[in-house]
Amino acid sequence: MNPKHAFWQALFVTIIIFFLGIIIGFFLESFRSDKLGTTLINSEINLLDQQLRENVIGNFNVSCNQAVNSSFVFADKIYSEARRLEDFDQSSKFTETLFLLHKRYDLLRMMLWTESIKIKNQCKSTHNFHTVVYLYEYNTKEIDQVSKQKFFSRALSELKDKYPDKVLLIPIAADMDLESVNLAVNKYGIEKYPVIIIDEKKVIDNVITSEQLEKDVFSS
Repeated sequence: MNPKHAFWQALFVTIIIFFLGIIIGFFLESFRSDKLGTTLINSEINLLDQQLRENVIGNFNVSCNQAVNSSFVFADKIYSEARRLEDFDQSSKFTETLFLLHKRYDLLRMMLWTESIKIKNQCKSTHNFHTVVYLYEYNTKEIDQVSKQKFFSRALSELKDKYPDKVLLIPIAADMDLESVNLAVNKYGIEKYPVIIIDEKKVIDNVITSEQLEKDVFSS
């Protein structure tokens, strides 16, 4: 085969592959953008829904059983939706939108935490569930802290899976510049993360076994 002919064939194939890659990349980013836009809209609906839930529970004489069940259902819903954000590449052009979405879900979780405190106070004689609030840093890049946060997250997920109707797990990023979160953190005098707050009383900031975590939750 003529070397020049082979060169032009190889160049032609390379150009085709290059442009195919651009086209595929364009459609992939477009799909991801549409999906992220849908998630953004859902987060806005969830914010409004949570505000209305609090009003309905307070104004429509909702039973303790309904209020508790609704809180658990809503917590599971926003947890699963927030987990879907992990499908997006943090290094993509959607970084700012992802940060905003995480901030909104943290705001939702903070609202859910305050609501759960009210429900426990109102229904303490009939319902016994435990709020487990996990405070972590979203933007940290320190290896030791990232490893510790992964350990805490895994241990808490296992606990939630084991006691889905007894443990109200509320993960909240504490470095999102949300004043409501800052007020709560200041109350506990927390200076480093991650930490676990059990039933608004017990604060855990050291690495413990899953067995000890379970014991701490159900002995509070």
